[in-house]
Amino acid sequence: MNTVTRTADFSAGTPGVRFATQARPGSPEEESLQRIQAALSGGVVSLPSSTDIAHLALNTVQVVDGSSYSVITLWVPQAQESDAVAALKAEDFDIE
Repeated sequence: MNTVTRTADFSAGTPGVRFATQARPGSPEEESLQRIQAALSGGVVSLPSSTDIAHLALNTVQVVDGSSYSVITLWVPQAQESDAVAALKAEDFDIE
């Protein structure tokens, strides 16, 4: 199961929730997150990270040895938080 951390976050001035995952680009988990994002955004799949519609973004994780890698986050407006949680759980993500 993939663990997801939930934090309050603003996007385009809109209060929302960011779900930080350990999913990496090209992984099966990315496909799950893309399905969730498409469902929550009404089918819109290509969005800038400064939108107030549910969207995915890449975050860089720094490793102690100086290397880094990207992980995927899902941002949703506060009103869609419970829908996002249900969708993430349905795709076998564990919400913290």
